[in-house]
Amino acid sequence: MATVRWWNPASDLVNASRVMDRVFDQYFGYGQAHEQEQGGIPTYALPVDVLETENEFLLYATVAGVPSDHVDVTFEDGVLTISVKAAPFERQGRWLRQERPWGSWTRKLELPKEVQADGIHANVENGMLRLIVPKAVTAQPVKIPVGGKQPEQLQS
Repeated sequence: MATVRWWNPASDLVNASRVMDRVFDQYFGYGQAHEQEQGGIPTYALPVDVLETENEFLLYATVAGVPSDHVDVTFEDGVLTISVKAAPFERQGRWLRQERPWGSWTRKLELPKEVQADGIHANVENGMLRLIVPKAVTAQPVKIPVGGKQPEQLQS
């Protein structure tokens, strides 16, 4: 028995778009062209989780196998930049499969301007980069009592 598949040109366009996005991400990554010339073409797009709490933003990125001195974090003009340089492992045989990423990659994230840049902390523990970005203290609304003369009560 033959299976009938309805052709949908919109889904074909969406699939083609996803394939092209993957191709460009694979060869060009998230960084800028001049940055790629300095450190080589990225071999990996660094995924980042971002959480917001009442007082801070928490960012997590997996940097397994990369020492902390090969991870750079900068914050300038509301943009947080994470740069990682991972070296390939020393090969002691012939490759049958190589799937772990290596090379240089950069990820830029735009954060709200209301952060305390001097209070940003970053550490690498068990292959996980954790960034704590405190929110700036903003002016809180204040209830201002309105004074005035109370109307006199009528006497009967």
